[in-house]
Amino acid sequence: MPIETPAPASSGGVPRGRQRIGGAFIALLSAAFVAWTWFTALNRGYYYPKAAMIFPAFLVIGVALLLIPGYREERIARGEDVSRLQGAQLITPRWWAVLAMALAAGAGNWIALGMG
Repeated sequence: MPIETPAPASSGGVPRGRQRIGGAFIALLSAAFVAWTWFTALNRGYYYPKAAMIFPAFLVIGVALLLIPGYREERIARGEDVSRLQGAQLITPRWWAVLAMALAAGAGNWIALGMG
């Protein structure tokens, strides 16, 4: 009779494949809206400031979801105990950098549209 090994305990995170699909969806949708924002600004003479800030930020986050593992998975892979961490405590330095780049992209796009 074969011995069955128990399945590894779930980390409660999203599987990597789903994360990549979600990241691709977010990145593509955000890129389309960034293009739309620039189209309306250049051809119609107006743009929506909130859209000019939000969509580039989501584009950066979507690309990051495609390229790097989630913050929870990153901590678990390093052998850290995440059972007592909540909210912002879970975010790794790499993901803080991604969030900073996302905010910079949004602000930069908004400033660039404002100059045009």
